[in-house]
Amino acid sequence: MAYDQSKAVELYLLKAENFSEESAPNQKKYYLDAAKWLEENQFESAYHMTQAMKNTEYYEGAGIAKTADDIELRIAAMEKVGYEDVAAVHRERKKKFDERGNEYAFAKEWLDDYDRVAFETEKYARRKEVFGKIFSAYFQMAGNPQSEHRKEAAEEMSAALGQLKNLGTSFDELAGEKVYRDLTMTTDEGMANFIDFVHGFAAMGYDDGEDMAEIREEQDNLAKWVNEHKAELVAIGEKEKWHCANCIAVPSEDPCGYDFIAMKEVKA
Repeated sequence: MAYDQSKAVELYLLKAENFSEESAPNQKKYYLDAAKWLEENQFESAYHMTQAMKNTEYYEGAGIAKTADDIELRIAAMEKVGYEDVAAVHRERKKKFDERGNEYAFAKEWLDDYDRVAFETEKYARRKEVFGKIFSAYFQMAGNPQSEHRKEAAEEMSAALGQLKNLGTSFDELAGEKVYRDLTMTTDEGMANFIDFVHGFAAMGYDDGEDMAEIREEQDNLAKWVNEHKAELVAIGEKEKWHCANCIAVPSEDPCGYDFIAMKEVKA
């Protein structure tokens, strides 16, 4: 079969079309440039074309472009989730690869840098775990009506704050970074309240009785209201209802705060 160089040009252009400018700019550019090089240089056979390409950047260019895109995607991904220290290592890898190419890619240094990436990623994972424990403890201490659970949460917060020292960081440092703030899924005001609470806890400890006064008052008021309207509640429960349950909520020591007592069995 006669050698038709236009087919090679067409193949390279098709490959370029398959790559996105956003996710694979280096590979797209490589195939477009390689196609242009083939259009500008005519060869007698595929063998002669391959031999000529060995003396150009296009011979190893496909692999180099793929690796460059891979590193750039990792940089973008880490920046998006807020893992800045991991992104910094990948930026260093990109700089080395741009300067040294496959000499770096096949060196032990490449593997060492992967180990650095793993270390920094694990660091974020450990810190996120501890920060999550602090927020969970705050949530329990600020709103759980069961005294035993609030005291357990106070112990958990104290232990978690101590763990931060072992991780080489502080609560304020983590609370100031988006990657950790996003774990709380709260508003700016809610985050400010959380930070103030932790500051107060670190400085003064936790007074269970004082913080839970409002919850106890709510429980007392509700219990009083239920006793005063007991006959009315029973009467409501006697009315026919379809596809629903008649019940009342009364204060309890349950972690959720209330017991739900059925007043009437409803038949479908």
